[in-house]
Amino acid sequence: MKSVSIPSTFVSVILLLICLISVNVIFSFMSLRFDLTEDRLYTISEGSKKILQKLEEKVRIKYYYSRNSEELPANFKTYALRVQELLEEFEKISSGKIILEVLDPKPDTEEEEWALKYGVKAITTSSGNKAFFGAVISVLDQEMLIPYFDQHRQEFLEYDISQAIQKVSSTSDSIVGILSALNIKGGRSMIPGQPPLEKWVFVSELEKSVSVEVLPLTTEEIPDKISLLIVLHPRNFNQRLRYAIDQYVLRGGRLIVLLDPNARADMNSPENRFGQQPKLASDLPELLKVWGVQYESDKVVGDHMHGTRVNTGQGIMNFPMWMTFRSESLDQKHPITAQLENLLFVEAGYLRKASKSDTEFKPLISLSEKSGLIDAFRLRFASPEQISREMMVDNNSKAILGISKGVFTSAFPNGQPEKEKKEGDSDSEVINLKHEHLNIARDKNSILIFSDVDFVSDQFSVQKLNFLGQIIIQPTNDNMNLLLNAAEHLSGNEDLMSIRSRGRFSRPFTRLLAMQNQAQLRHQAEEKQLLTQLDEVQKRL
Repeated sequence: MKSVSIPSTFVSVILLLICLISVNVIFSFMSLRFDLTEDRLYTISEGSKKILQKLEEKVRIKYYYSRNSEELPANFKTYALRVQELLEEFEKISSGKIILEVLDPKPDTEEEEWALKYGVKAITTSSGNKAFFGAVISVLDQEMLIPYFDQHRQEFLEYDISQAIQKVSSTSDSIVGILSALNIKGGRSMIPGQPPLEKWVFVSELEKSVSVEVLPLTTEEIPDKISLLIVLHPRNFNQRLRYAIDQYVLRGGRLIVLLDPNARADMNSPENRFGQQPKLASDLPELLKVWGVQYESDKVVGDHMHGTRVNTGQGIMNFPMWMTFRSESLDQKHPITAQLENLLFVEAGYLRKASKSDTEFKPLISLSEKSGLIDAFRLRFASPEQISREMMVDNNSKAILGISKGVFTSAFPNGQPEKEKKEGDSDSEVINLKHEHLNIARDKNSILIFSDVDFVSDQFSVQKLNFLGQIIIQPTNDNMNLLLNAAEHLSGNEDLMSIRSRGRFSRPFTRLLAMQNQAQLRHQAEEKQLLTQLDEVQKRL
């Protein structure tokens, strides 16, 4: 009997096939992902992991996606797959606390009926059929809806999901109070014939994380339920309201203040719309004094090194009063400003530590040595070119965002001021306050102070797009993120901050921008010299 020899090449091929099949079988039970991007864009952040670790009850996520709709474009399906993969990653690392259901709401099915009941937005395709792309996140009887995963917000995908999970699972009753001379909550316009006013986007975004209450300007005492108070553009706040803020801080309340020497957001208020001299500045002079902060409500600060390119109608220029700050100009060690990449401040004031003050003042956004001041009223009469020339560089240290820390004293040592009398009032009204008067704080406290209000207005922070009948909000910079970071930091909820700050990853040509700023400074110096020579010639003539 002859032995049959099998060629070694054939054996090698068979062994190779066996190895490949074995590897495929093994790896089919494993989920391996490698994130090779510089900023780890596709890796679940530590903030999300901390939120998942704190879950006490199981979270159910119902992901509604019309996967079998052939009319959806390819990029839409690609994004939908990314959303599903991210949700599956959340489920995987949650240690069983997240239960994911992927549902395809086909026409005339129970899934479609429930999607409509929950409020998932139905997209109408070209043939008139409905397609769904949203999610419902629930814990026990609490629900949070993501009606539509918008591709314009894909860089905020992880944040939106983590925010919904954190919101629906939170058991805290923290309330953020807002005091403002501006109408930030929207509603009916005070001007006849004008459309209703829209709620500011930052308020809507803040409401996704915490409860928000806009307090009336007649408030005599800040309620104890307010865990964080935001004072936005305190124009013409009466003395009793300032006293309420003063005592709130001394009792240990957390405070964010937004001042502005020239608030463009205030130009359309009824008082300024029909007044001859608009009142656009806000100030809290007595309180800033005891907080150890210097600020002048009639001065606007500018910085040639951070000027923003604007179209003046006569050409493009870097306007120093509109300041753009990149990541290298921000305090990367502080959680409020860390990892933010692009901020725009519009005609802001300046902040610095007051002389002879015992408090500690830490700037979070500082200006360069090419910064200077100009009178606020000049912005209403001079052209951008004139303003840029007139702004005198003073080489003094200045900030537009800072934190004041210390054991603060009261700006009202004699107690609550008397109520301001109006025509028809008889005697000063006596209000029984819940808390006794404090002349000095019980403990050390921190106050976050901005010298600009416009940066967080819709005009300078977001873009509103109409997509298939839905209004989509797309951030144009990190302005809104900055204030939301600040609110979450001071209210003790910092887990979301590390997620949101991953939202934008621009790569500006910083060296080119610096060269443009230097060129404009040289041009302005030469222009100023030529104008001086021209003025002398005209005088001789």
